[in-house]
Formats: sequence, C-alpha cells, structure tokens
Amino acid sequence: MEKKPTIDVINPVFQSTKARLFAGTSGLLKTSARKHAWAQLVNPEESNVNLYVSFFALTNFSIKLVKADFVVNADPPGNRIESSEVSVLKLASKEKPIGKIFYNPTVTGTFCGGKIVGTRALTPLTSHLGFRVDGRLIIEPGTNAMFFVYSETYAESQIEFEWFENDVIY
Repeated sequence: MEKKPTIDVINPVFQSTKARLFAGTSGLLKTSARKHAWAQLVNPEESNVNLYVSFFALTNFSIKLVKADFVVNADPPGNRIESSEVSVLKLASKEKPIGKIFYNPTVTGTFCGGKIVGTRALTPLTSHLGFRVDGRLIIEPGTNAMFFVYSETYAESQIEFEWFENDVIY
C-alpha cells in the first residue's frame, strides 16, 4: 500500500488563505518619567465576530528600558487614535478587519478597570515577541487587550498585533 504524503498547516496559515488574518501596529509611543502611552486591540460591541490573537510584538527603539503592562478590558486614558497601519495578510484580498487598533502616543494618568495579566520589560533597541498565543487569546465582541507602556526616562516604542477573525462565536 502506497503511503500518501501529508502536511501540517498551522492555523494562522489556514486563516490567511481565507483572508481572515490581519496585522497592524500602533503609532510611535513616547514615554518618560511623567508620560505614559498605550496601544489596544479592540473588538467592537456589535461586531458579531471573535478576534483570535496569533501574536503580539513589542519594539523598544530607545537606549533605555521600557516596561509594558498587558491589560485586558481596560479603559485607557486620553483620546483614542485609530491606527491606519493595519492590513489583511492575504495581500491580493480586499478584506477589511473588524478589529481595530487604537493607541495614544503620550498620556498622563493610568487606565481604569481591567486586569493586568502580565508585564514585559523591553530591553533597549530590540523587538520582543510578546508570546505566541496562536488564537488562545480570544477578544470577544465588546472586549479589548491593551499594552500600557511606561519608562523612567524618554523612550520610544511600538506595539504590533496579529489576529484572525471568525464569526463562529463559542
């Protein structure tokens, strides 16, 4: 009996073939001893989809340490700026994401509500893969995941999110 070849396709690849995989970045986040910043992946209340986060990455462009609290379902301070740096990863597709990346490059104060579920220390002049969650982080309609960024001296950083969207809500 002839053995048929098999291949394993990881879920983000499968989602990309369906034009359901998206990636985007915040704008430049500028922090200091008195100023903070944040970037947030938001699923609108009326979306009727789940956002399944594949991964997130944090980049520190500075020569000083930057810290980022990973917070779920928080209300951040300041105005929300919607990132225009978001794209479907099936490049010939015209699909638009339902999920939104919002950020504020520099704010005073801190977030309200929510829960800190982790903190990352970003060493100077590096990018850190926050951790590969491969869809285990599910942002349901009306919820969000945010990085609240701070430092002791002036620093610049940026946050990247990758996620797929599916209208099958469990």
